[in-house]
Amino acid sequence: MSVSDPLIKDTKACTLKLINNLTDTEYISDTNPNLIHFCENVEKIFTVGLNSVHTAFGFLKLNEAWYWLEKAAVMQDNAITFGYINSVEEVKRYQHILTNVGKLRLLIRNLLSRKSMYVPVKYLLNNKRNGIYKETSILGDEILSEILLSVFLQCSRIHFKLDLSNASFLDTSWELPELLKLELVPCKNLGMSISFANNKAVIIDIKSNSVIAENSKVEVGDVLDNLNGVHICLATKGKLNTILKSSKGLPVTLTIIKTRSSSTNELYKPIVQLLHQVHIDPSSLINDSSVQLDKNSDLKKQSAGFKATYYGFVNTGRTGDVKQIDKSVRLLLCPYKGCVEGSDFNYKIIKKNVFFEVGEIGVKVVDCLSSNIILKHSYMEISSCGSVSHLPYYFAYIAGNENCNQATEFTCYVFHIKKCEMAYTILQSIGQGFHRTHFAV
Repeated sequence: MSVSDPLIKDTKACTLKLINNLTDTEYISDTNPNLIHFCENVEKIFTVGLNSVHTAFGFLKLNEAWYWLEKAAVMQDNAITFGYINSVEEVKRYQHILTNVGKLRLLIRNLLSRKSMYVPVKYLLNNKRNGIYKETSILGDEILSEILLSVFLQCSRIHFKLDLSNASFLDTSWELPELLKLELVPCKNLGMSISFANNKAVIIDIKSNSVIAENSKVEVGDVLDNLNGVHICLATKGKLNTILKSSKGLPVTLTIIKTRSSSTNELYKPIVQLLHQVHIDPSSLINDSSVQLDKNSDLKKQSAGFKATYYGFVNTGRTGDVKQIDKSVRLLLCPYKGCVEGSDFNYKIIKKNVFFEVGEIGVKVVDCLSSNIILKHSYMEISSCGSVSHLPYYFAYIAGNENCNQATEFTCYVFHIKKCEMAYTILQSIGQGFHRTHFAV
């Protein structure tokens, strides 16, 4: 074999592109345009030229390099590092991966993240007569292996910041889907129906006015990947309600794999075949998204919220009790008066026309002109709400930067409305929201 291999040349070129990208960013992320091509080259190097013979590692099958890579992690060799061992163990613990192809791909991503991509090549060079690869292959040729080792050592200079939890579709594709990670208020029912296809839980229906519908980011055709830390697959089919109940008293955590890109609106190709299996027309999802965009652009006419003026906000520090509302309202109305206690708080007067919406799991404030969501807080984040007795047309709520019991900073948001009866209705609705949250627990 020639000492100049096209695959090594291409891999070296990809590596140089990744290094050059570091001049613009501190690390290489999953969005880097050169990453997938580089990983595909590495996969080819490890899968091409395998011997189907009995070795000390057992019987090796063609295109299943995972076998020997896994076994190498337990070998007594100075080439095997802790980063490599840790990467192999991490892949073995991952339930999302069903095939050896997917395991190899996840291992490659782990090795890049831990700067250990060179380790298996160095191990092969230390054990030249292992018989794992044919002599005509890159990893079976000593000179080509040395060249490849130098390329992978260059990779160890690069900081890869990859989302290693995004692995559910590595069995079928190097292209990663868009993930949506949510934390919802405690509840008994999420309000969605799922159907399983190829071991994936596809969302086929979302009930209106449900907790999951209130979020507005989860759509029919998306895949439920994780619920309360449990990977959702066929093995958990009859246990979903039990998994949901396990979070009693705690927020519900979800990981959703999006079927459509939020930036390009394109469908994620590996999910399209799943949609056919659960009898969902992929084209209908694109049409539905267009309709949704039209609805959002006309939100000013259709909003069910209360029309109000977003007056401004006041940062109340580490305190979020109802007493801060009186101080905040007076500060925004009379910012030039230094006699207001707490006037050293950071504040900003905005005066913008908005729709104030009170939902099942929280409040949402939408700009009347642009239809953009200005504020959105769940009841778990809201610590108090109220108004000032002699200023009934003003009302406010205070929210933390996290759930109230974990928040370290609170902000008071102040609004003005034309009818004081509406202010009372809004505050009463928020109060009922608190009750619903605690009742669900």
